[in-house]
Amino acid sequence: MTMFVRNLVLVALSVFPLCVSASWKLDNNQSQLRFLSVKNNSVVEQHTFKQLEGTITDKGTVQLILDLSSVDTQIPIRDERMKTMLFNVADFPKAMLEGEVDVSGLEDLKAGETLTQQVSFKLNLHGAINPVNADLRITRLVDDTLMITTQSPVVIDAKAFGMDKGIMALQEVAKLNGILPSVPVFVSLAFVPASS
Repeated sequence: MTMFVRNLVLVALSVFPLCVSASWKLDNNQSQLRFLSVKNNSVVEQHTFKQLEGTITDKGTVQLILDLSSVDTQIPIRDERMKTMLFNVADFPKAMLEGEVDVSGLEDLKAGETLTQQVSFKLNLHGAINPVNADLRITRLVDDTLMITTQSPVVIDAKAFGMDKGIMALQEVAKLNGILPSVPVFVSLAFVPASS
């Protein structure tokens, strides 16, 4: 009888592998967060953060943490200026994004399938917390990794986070005519099963 029950459980798990609640953790090596800056009204430059952490719980709670000191603009002096003048990493070393996704939709996904979700997040940046909305595309890969990407850029208003003085400081030190405070952000985030 015990062997029968064991076999029944194994069969059930093989047929319905995604019905069991799961949680995921961010794989930094497979993930990327890019943001664009526009200077002198026409020059667009792309930047990234090298260090990201994140989780999705079995309840659908999402948390993403950015190490602001890992900003990478491909120009070392500009990296340092962003850290000190814009982000002020001495006082605000990290940014945190929190929200909820529909976990039932995630569990129903089979390998290769994709769904879209509109998610409202709270972004804690530079000592201020503001809402951020994102249109996400979520794809389950064959190894149960969830690949989450933005369908359109998430636009962050630096002024809403009290960073306008930092922008002005960057503008002055680099002798620029202007830097736009609206920053488009794009993400491609890989979440692997937490048990892996």
